Amino acid sequence: MKSLVQVLTVTIIVFLFAMPAMSSGVVNGSRPVDNELMTRLAEFETFARSKVKQLNKNHKNSQSHMKITQQKDGTYRARYHKIDNSTMKVKVRRSQSSSAPYVGIISYREQIFESSASTPEAFKNDMFAVVEVIPNRHIFSFRKGVWN
Repeated sequence: MKSLVQVLTVTIIVFLFAMPAMSSGVVNGSRPVDNELMTRLAEFETFARSKVKQLNKNHKNSQSHMKITQQKDGTYRARYHKIDNSTMKVKVRRSQSSSAPYVGIISYREQIFESSASTPEAFKNDMFAVVEVIPNRHIFSFRKGVWN
């Protein structure tokens, strides 16, 4: 139900932004409005947010599954991965395939956080710093009315 509300909300917002252009049938003065593509984009944005949330939760190196290793000097190092939601971008375009008429791309940056402490129990959320950023891109197709 929450997902349906999000899709409707995004669709309405996209529609409202496109409305002035739709009155003349043109966006940016040169292209006709593609309402179906805009609808697929709104649906894909909701799908992408859900997918990134799921990836963060199920990542084998997520914060809840952080890797803690003892160093040679006796201290401990902890590392975990997290997707930076603010870097997520989505694109949707038509494809030439009749079985998958749309293709969506999610891109985001995955951050690796690291910290050191004298004991494994001493790690706190505010101790971690980003030590690496990994760019990611996933491609999805729209088939039989759903993104997959």
